[in-house]
Amino acid sequence: MALFKDVEPDVIFRHLVWSVLFVSAVAYYINVYILPHIESYKEQVRFTRVTREVLENTKAINTNAQSRVNAFSNSNYEKLKVFGGNINESVIRKNLPKGFLRLNVKKLREEVIPKDQLKKQFYSISGEVGINNLTLILDIVPTLHKKNMSAILELPLSLKKTPKGNLAFSIQIAITQSTYTR
Repeated sequence: MALFKDVEPDVIFRHLVWSVLFVSAVAYYINVYILPHIESYKEQVRFTRVTREVLENTKAINTNAQSRVNAFSNSNYEKLKVFGGNINESVIRKNLPKGFLRLNVKKLREEVIPKDQLKKQFYSISGEVGINNLTLILDIVPTLHKKNMSAILELPLSLKKTPKGNLAFSIQIAITQSTYTR
């Protein structure tokens, strides 16, 4: 106890009182100002953790959907290209089967379906074929389907025998396309 020989008891008591006051002030500050914020901090940490989990799940779903869209797009590139492309009379004429004696393609009208971002174009195809080439008329819509055009036969279909012995025909088709732009 040689350490405390030169120290007076009132100095020790004063240091002890100041230490107790300091410790109690720090404890009061922690209880009043810091502890209430710890609960909100814990809630914020929990919210951040949940938000990160939701973000990771959303990223996984988005990546999966994007890969499926890319796979669909790659496997159906030609169909989508025609579906979103530009079809007119000359494109239809070029894609029809060969062997017609006379052929005329005329655009009748166009209907736009804005809700579905689609347009329906109506065409009249008329011409003349040999009496033995009736299958050319019947192959118009399937041939357009093979070229990835969504053609639908519209009624009526008219066939007449010409004075030369050939068949004159007139049909209407409807082709559906997309109006979606990126």
